[in-house]
Amino acid sequence: MNALLLSLPLIVASPGSALGRAQAAPELRATLAEAVASAEADSPALRSAQAEWKAAVSRSESRWSGRWPELTAESSYKFAGEVPSLSVIPGRTQSLGDHHNYSLGPSLSWTLWDQGARRDAWLAAVSAARARAEDVDAQRRQARLKTRLAYFQAQLALEQVRLLADSLKLAQSQYGDIEKRRQAGASSRLDSLSAHQEVLARLRQFRQARSDLAAALRDLYALTGKEPSEDLSLPLDGRTAPLPEDVEPASVLIALDPLEDSLKSLAAVEAGALDAGHPGVAALRESARSYKLSAGGTRAGLWPRLGFTGRTSLEYPNGPVLEAFHQNTVGVFASMPLFEFGRTRREAASFERQAEAADERAEAARRDLARDWRKAKDQLLGLKAQKTLCLQAVSEAREAADLTYESYKAGRVTFIEVQSANLREIEARVQAARIDAQALMQLASLASLAEKE
Repeated sequence: MNALLLSLPLIVASPGSALGRAQAAPELRATLAEAVASAEADSPALRSAQAEWKAAVSRSESRWSGRWPELTAESSYKFAGEVPSLSVIPGRTQSLGDHHNYSLGPSLSWTLWDQGARRDAWLAAVSAARARAEDVDAQRRQARLKTRLAYFQAQLALEQVRLLADSLKLAQSQYGDIEKRRQAGASSRLDSLSAHQEVLARLRQFRQARSDLAAALRDLYALTGKEPSEDLSLPLDGRTAPLPEDVEPASVLIALDPLEDSLKSLAAVEAGALDAGHPGVAALRESARSYKLSAGGTRAGLWPRLGFTGRTSLEYPNGPVLEAFHQNTVGVFASMPLFEFGRTRREAASFERQAEAADERAEAARRDLARDWRKAKDQLLGLKAQKTLCLQAVSEAREAADLTYESYKAGRVTFIEVQSANLREIEARVQAARIDAQALMQLASLASLAEKE
């Protein structure tokens, strides 16, 4: 079984009951911490960023190696069809070589001075590797944020299923009560039809809520990379017991962290500060530095380059003496481009323009992050105020719904007013859950932007 999922044995009630059908279904448990850990371990984007970072590190190491002497083994062979000769004595000639020629030995070369071209190329590669390291951190934060948002959406969908199940059970109970009253002559046929319409409406809403929960779970498990073996098509909240009547049996019972627990786990983020060195900005700044160094290294190619070479080898032949001999050679070389149609200058200018572009993107990213931070703070402030109002609305709506139904039974109001009161209650409860989920999403955004969670 996946680490994210935990199947628990459940006590089975009578097979024919709704409760028995619900309890016969397997249960899936997923905590926020487990979901985030699984997503980070299985994120293709994160693994791709890590591979690019490792490639950049290897590139920087190769640039560093290029600053030092290079030792190579060299060999050559050639066949000469014509060998020159010299007539030293009448009737006798001396060959000045051989048809077969070879050379074998190690060579050492070292660029002693190149106006810092190789040093700048190495430093540019180091900055590029640092940029890729920042990309890894950015992708990790992004994977964490996406998983949290998906988890909070699943929590909201699960809470809506639970609330609509309670509302459906209430509607069914009221319908049964009204049917008894109608049979006793205390309620009309119109009241009975209205009550049944209320049941049908709640059944439709409940079925849609289950579909929404299934979709939210699919999104969550797609991010974790651990698709459960259980059927997610007809999920139910494991806390819903007994189940409403006339509903399809659950294919799986879902257990997620309560919204209140998730709010507590992220509460400290609100007091944190925006990360001035956010990886999204730092990566662009390091890229700009890499381009600037590349421009400097390229411009260094306009200046003289001085180097040293040395070689020891076994050579054949030794002129007219057809035997192998040992040869040691040392030398220096110098080169400087005189005319190349401006290639080096244009290439350096290209790197400089790319550095400017990266700097501007870094500034734009910094402004966007600061804006997103302030927006999330503003949204949280508003959601806190709404939550206080929502809690009061839920309390009053529940009391109003109870009083309205009692008034209906006393004959003082119509059942339409009962329906309206019930609708206001469920809307208030769902809205309270939505506010909690929205607050969690804003906290998740702050966590992805903060210095520390």
